[in-house]
Amino acid sequence: MNTTSCVVVVGYNGSRVHDIQKLRDLCKSLYDARLILLVEQVQPHDDQVADHVCSTSLAEQDVASSLELVVGCLNADRWKLIGVLPFSDRGVLLGAALASHFGLPGISPVEARAGLDKQIFRQLEASATTAPEDYRPVVSSRIESLPELRQRVIELGGKAFIKPACEGASRGCRVIRHPSECDDAWQALKPYREGGIVLEELIQNAREYSWDSVAGSTWITEKTTTDGAYRAEIQQVVPAPLAPEVQARLKAAGQHMAGLVSQDNGAWHNEVFYRANHRTSAVETNMRPGGMHIWDLARQAFVDFDPWERWVRWAVEGQVDSQDPVPRGYCGIRLLRATTGGILRDVPDIPSLARSLNIDLLDSVVSKRIGEPVSALVKDNFSFIGHIVLFNEDYERLSHDLLRLAETIETNIGITSLASSAKAVC
Repeated sequence: MNTTSCVVVVGYNGSRVHDIQKLRDLCKSLYDARLILLVEQVQPHDDQVADHVCSTSLAEQDVASSLELVVGCLNADRWKLIGVLPFSDRGVLLGAALASHFGLPGISPVEARAGLDKQIFRQLEASATTAPEDYRPVVSSRIESLPELRQRVIELGGKAFIKPACEGASRGCRVIRHPSECDDAWQALKPYREGGIVLEELIQNAREYSWDSVAGSTWITEKTTTDGAYRAEIQQVVPAPLAPEVQARLKAAGQHMAGLVSQDNGAWHNEVFYRANHRTSAVETNMRPGGMHIWDLARQAFVDFDPWERWVRWAVEGQVDSQDPVPRGYCGIRLLRATTGGILRDVPDIPSLARSLNIDLLDSVVSKRIGEPVSALVKDNFSFIGHIVLFNEDYERLSHDLLRLAETIETNIGITSLASSAKAVC
């Protein structure tokens, strides 16, 4: 019997289903290979974007049994595995185990744990014997109980940042500005406690960036986060407009973070603080492609550069290219939020609004459906209504247009307040 070549994608964030389609098309065109998607729970669109979908646990304690299950399925159906793409934080562990088992490009299972568990990364950071001159580790500790949380917040001067140890997409990330907020914060993190909770010093007066890397090529992305109790990313621009010395500091920080974990990983999204005193500090490391369409922004912003293709070639051939991409302009994404809480009633025609403002729209997506509840309180990346993408050769023009178009769209979104709908029912 003949075998069929395949590439396995391990896990994905629910909003990134269309990226699976891109990877499927590349596997077919480059290697005549099928794409097999491994997920914990099969979603409605999975079978439309993958050639085959397999459900298995991605939990750390189940890696050995999941590996055995996947290997058995591949053998039974005569698949020849030629590449592994870990596409979610939780997928990094099983992805490493699969790559190791089949002798394919990838990281070791031991290294993979630091990509998933933020506290393991902090331990590696603290024990490092060398670091860039401008790099400063962040004070961090694992929290097991509410009394311990209160005590640690007091020790940190009454302010801190708390987050799940093993989550992404800004889920559960929260600022504590006074010890009296500990009770609420601890209660809000209840769904994530089993995976561990990390408390860190609150970094203030700093800009956030990410050091993004694929198969050896790197760039710096500028990120903007929301204010308030929760911190969610609302805007990304590729490449970040930076003075050469700042670029060098951020690049050194990102490379240092990657080096603490693994020299062999194909995709990185390492988030970095640039402090007011020109020092850098790690926010966290992520051993997979950045979210919020960062790779799609890079494909537009750089000359002849496709991160998706480079990642697939790395996974199959181990191909690495250390030459950084050449910018042709700036590409930015801004997420759209509700101005009030309630039920989404209607959304304006975004392309028409953009034309009326004389703004060239590259892409727009509304992710919430009419009739769905929306909230003005942004807790994570899933709280937004949709997004817009723009390109401009001029950074200042791009930034101005992103904000102007987003604000115009947001003021024209129709939302029925829950109080109003309750009165109507009565």
